[in-house]
Amino acid sequence: MVPIMPLYVMLANFTERGRSMAQENPNLLGEAATSVETMSSKVLTQYAVLGRYDFVIITEAADNQSVVRLSLDLANQAGLNIETLPALPIGVLSDEEHLSLLRDAAVAMNLPAGPDETPEPDDWRIPDEPD
Repeated sequence: MVPIMPLYVMLANFTERGRSMAQENPNLLGEAATSVETMSSKVLTQYAVLGRYDFVIITEAADNQSVVRLSLDLANQAGLNIETLPALPIGVLSDEEHLSLLRDAAVAMNLPAGPDETPEPDDWRIPDEPD
């Protein structure tokens, strides 16, 4: 059985250099995607889109380090600004895993992680001035 690698969504826009390169070579993005493929990461598919981004690129990579390398190489070769997002299938997490992720996110953002850390209801008020 072949292990399934994590998926990532890349949201990309051409840079000025990328636009010039694409005018000279209409196959730029496809060629760049093929040339940056490694054993630990590859581009699965690409879409040109309307709106805020020029392209949505779906990739798979063994780990975050591999997708960072892929993103940097692809951005350099095709003249792109890329925002990379990890993709998890909906429903893949159990309730406990989902709660654990939410707790981890709360800790990372320095938010209360549970009822035992929730401030008292009156803690939000501005203190009265002393007499």
